[in-house]
Amino acid sequence: MIDHIRRRLTILTEEPFLRDQDEIDLTSFRLLHIGEAAHKLSTDIKARHPTVPWAAIYQMRNVISHDYPAIIPWRIWDTATTKLDELRALCRAELDNLGE
Repeated sequence: MIDHIRRRLTILTEEPFLRDQDEIDLTSFRLLHIGEAAHKLSTDIKARHPTVPWAAIYQMRNVISHDYPAIIPWRIWDTATTKLDELRALCRAELDNLGE
């Protein structure tokens, strides 16, 4: 999911993104999936990465899923462009530890 978000947003800057409801919706949907997957991670994995804001990730998922009118487009942009690198790196490290 993170790679899909990155791929889409490399062709956009913030201003066009904020004007494009389809891009906001697509990115929100993908962040929702990331939040759902993060919520399902084991406590062991989460404990190994205490700097990741696990609760905030799931809270964003809840807003996108249950309170869609409360979505703030610039927050979706900010999350998608500045907050996913650490999460992607730890996912890759965990998968590498599993030999995948």
